Amino acid sequence: MGFVIDFNEENTSKGFELVAEGKYEATIADAKVDVYDGNPNIGFDVLIRSDVNQPHQGVLVQYNTLYLTSTVSEYKESTEQKRNSFLVACGYKGQQKLDLDEVVRNIVGKSVLVYIKHKPSKKDPNQKFANVSFVAESKVNPPQPSEPPIVVGEDDLPF
Repeated sequence: MGFVIDFNEENTSKGFELVAEGKYEATIADAKVDVYDGNPNIGFDVLIRSDVNQPHQGVLVQYNTLYLTSTVSEYKESTEQKRNSFLVACGYKGQQKLDLDEVVRNIVGKSVLVYIKHKPSKKDPNQKFANVSFVAESKVNPPQPSEPPIVVGEDDLPF
């Protein structure tokens, strides 16, 4: 059996496009606990949601860092506020002690509103990349499944 596809040389990818600065509805695609200068932080990637009408749908913005503490006194309060805003956006409420390993497992898949800023590369200051500078609560409902869930029973398994 043969397959046929339509090909058009005019309709090709234009290459890498930097995500414009601004607010985007996104989903936390991945998260992990990192350590910088002996202090824990959360490294995370976000995926700009395709179910919301916005530019850059489906783009993954990688290598974002949420610093959890600051040893520099002038940044201490703003770091704490940014951390707490991130956790509220991910659904945490009230006052509680949080296990970081559990937090990174729980935040993956959460819908959040992110603010993207351009940050210069450390290797080449003329080169910029997209970076999440702030995370807030999502303004739209999380994606909903379009089909009923699939139920797999014992009789469906081959072993």
